[in-house]
Amino acid sequence: MTAPSDIVLGSLIGDALALGPHWIYDQSVIRHKLGHLTSYHPPITTYHAGKSAGDLTHYGDQTLVLLRSIAETGGFDLVRFANAWQAFWEDPATHSYRDGATKTTLAHLRSGATASTSDEIAGAARIGPLFLLNWKNDDALIAAARAQTAFTHGEVSTVEAAEFFTRVVLAVRRGNDIRSALEKTMKLDDREGLLGDWFDNAIESAASTESDAAELNRHGLTCHTEDAFPGICHLLLRHPRDPATALVENALAGGDSAARGMMLGLVYGAGIPVSTWPASWLDDLHARAEVTELIEKIS
Repeated sequence: MTAPSDIVLGSLIGDALALGPHWIYDQSVIRHKLGHLTSYHPPITTYHAGKSAGDLTHYGDQTLVLLRSIAETGGFDLVRFANAWQAFWEDPATHSYRDGATKTTLAHLRSGATASTSDEIAGAARIGPLFLLNWKNDDALIAAARAQTAFTHGEVSTVEAAEFFTRVVLAVRRGNDIRSALEKTMKLDDREGLLGDWFDNAIESAASTESDAAELNRHGLTCHTEDAFPGICHLLLRHPRDPATALVENALAGGDSAARGMMLGLVYGAGIPVSTWPASWLDDLHARAEVTELIEKIS
């Protein structure tokens, strides 16, 4: 069994690896500028200005905020996380991209309105630090995963994606292979917005002879859960024991590769120690020292 730290580090590696080509939707441009991506690369768009190879996108930055808030008290508290999240974005020293969900949530916090109804999967992809805690039962962990997601991304399919992948990670940590974990979790019938057809499409594409880039493009490369969910499942199904290939193919596919990469890293980290992944990915991750220190504080 891997350590909970592998889940957190795996997720952040998936995010950092996608920084270079993040939000480029033309796959030929990515191939031309990056070739076959094997290491971290500085961003080649203006979205992440000031970032360098080995840094995190704004998704990874928010995951660090969650990790820091957990390390402060040794537990998850939504109000504490929300306050830390707001302080991070309102700090003039923060250099991180403010996407639509972030801007909307900040506006709502200032006005006292409800949270963003964004359906982008990035909110669900932040859940890694929650696995560092000792929970009374699975339901308590799932409730926390749903709550931290809904704080900024309240659309039902995104909140359900947080629960889905929480259950998948738990199943993998308990000895299930990735395919079995996905299939068992998908059989649960208490979802409203996370459609079975999305998973069926992923099964079909994973068995095809088309490239990963082509299949992810067919599923959709946007931030929306409807597009990202089948793409994530496709890569997990096609490369169940090969996180290196899956994360590289994810980055090269383009679009919102960072959110997909974070979720992929969570699942792979649950079953495959990051120490067995390409060494430079862990060595060159700029947040590694802080993450390790915070994890040690929690454990």
